[in-house]
Amino acid sequence: MRTIMIFIKPKAIMAKLSKYPRLTFFFLNLLVAVILLFVGGYFVLSRLDVYTSHGEYISVPAFQLLSPEEAQEVASAHQLRVMIVDSIYDDSAEPGVVLEQYPLNGAHVKENRMIRLITNAHSPERVPFPQLNNAPYRQTLQTLHSKGFKIGHISYAPSQFKNLVLTLQLHGKDIEPGTLIQKGSTIDIVLGEGRSKNFVAMPKVQGLLLNQAIGNLKENYLNIGKIIPDNSIKGTPTSMAIVYRQNPDAQQQPQVKAGTYVNLYITLDKQKIQELDSLLIVTE
Repeated sequence: MRTIMIFIKPKAIMAKLSKYPRLTFFFLNLLVAVILLFVGGYFVLSRLDVYTSHGEYISVPAFQLLSPEEAQEVASAHQLRVMIVDSIYDDSAEPGVVLEQYPLNGAHVKENRMIRLITNAHSPERVPFPQLNNAPYRQTLQTLHSKGFKIGHISYAPSQFKNLVLTLQLHGKDIEPGTLIQKGSTIDIVLGEGRSKNFVAMPKVQGLLLNQAIGNLKENYLNIGKIIPDNSIKGTPTSMAIVYRQNPDAQQQPQVKAGTYVNLYITLDKQKIQELDSLLIVTE
């Protein structure tokens, strides 16, 4: 097989192009346009990376239990912004301090990101209690949360309608619709037993934040038993704790009776959390 080599002589090309001035002008303009497009594209992309801080992020600090002024100082030091979006009442915390934040601390965000804060109200607000008797259970949960109430324990009473809301109670007494109730009050829910045995699936809540685990269990007609912290939680708000164990366990008891109490074991220990992540990946 012969190798054919082609030698391009620039002078020969230019000589030929000189015979066609319009074609020469076209190719020169095309060459200039390609060079400008390449240089302009490179400049724009490089500036875009700088503008968006490509590959750079800020770890969100914890704002819980800080005053709004302290939260503002911490946010400025981390090149972030904060905004108070709501307040709830918690008598176990000082009035005015931050109780919740979104995104959560430890999340990775860009510079100048707005962090939304929920503070502790100085006094509990009273709101008219909604009409929820005979309403679906999950709709009742959503309504109570939107009105600023906490969900207490679930109990069952004889009824042909399974899981229908029969009554709502505060301190063991039925609540009449329209009654002024303090925001943040804990409301207990009485549901109908139904005619057949009422069993529900036990969800797996290991690896979830405590508040997420509690919400998940209550949505599935289950009660919260004991919340058992390990030594890593001393002096730290439990809202950031991770559930590393539950009893009953979802694998050992995939189905339980509705209203069953579930004990949650929580931690902030990084090693326990990493081991839990590995376990969850293997079992999925």
